[in-house]
Amino acid sequence: MKKLAELTNKEIINLLSRQAHVELQSSFLYLQYAYWFDNNNFEGIGKFFKAESEEERKHSVQIFDYLNVRGVQVAIDPQQTAFSNLKTHFEKPGDYFEAYLAREHLNYSLLDQIGKQAQQTEEILTHKFIGSMLEDQASSVDEAEKLYAKAQAYSAFPGLFYHLDAQIKKGSQSFDTWKAKQS
Repeated sequence: MKKLAELTNKEIINLLSRQAHVELQSSFLYLQYAYWFDNNNFEGIGKFFKAESEEERKHSVQIFDYLNVRGVQVAIDPQQTAFSNLKTHFEKPGDYFEAYLAREHLNYSLLDQIGKQAQQTEEILTHKFIGSMLEDQASSVDEAEKLYAKAQAYSAFPGLFYHLDAQIKKGSQSFDTWKAKQS
């Protein structure tokens, strides 16, 4: 017997599953970035990327939980989290922030695609679920853009990246995200 709230739209299921795997892959990437910064004595930035890694893992679990509650048999495929076509090591610290910004934009774009598809197919529960994630992702993109701008400025002179690291370590950076401004 079919559950009332069972998710049966195969395209939506595939998009959600793909996004959950992208979130896991992002988690692994950010953890990789964290250890690069740790190994290069940027402990504040390393800690930041570890927190970002954990956040992405939570997003993945959130999507897998949603699929599970909606009656979808979840299948986690390690091949979908592999780095086969991704660059994971860079020469300069600023390059990691550029890759981070690009990844946050990718996550936003993919979530937006799911939201639009859910709206188009009148999958209201999924649309509402993705809407809250999309709002959080917009805030993350805003934060990433500000950090990237700072990283670019600090990259202009050797040694200044330690100031960015110290600023992040102290938690003194103010991102003034659009979400915070709405409050």
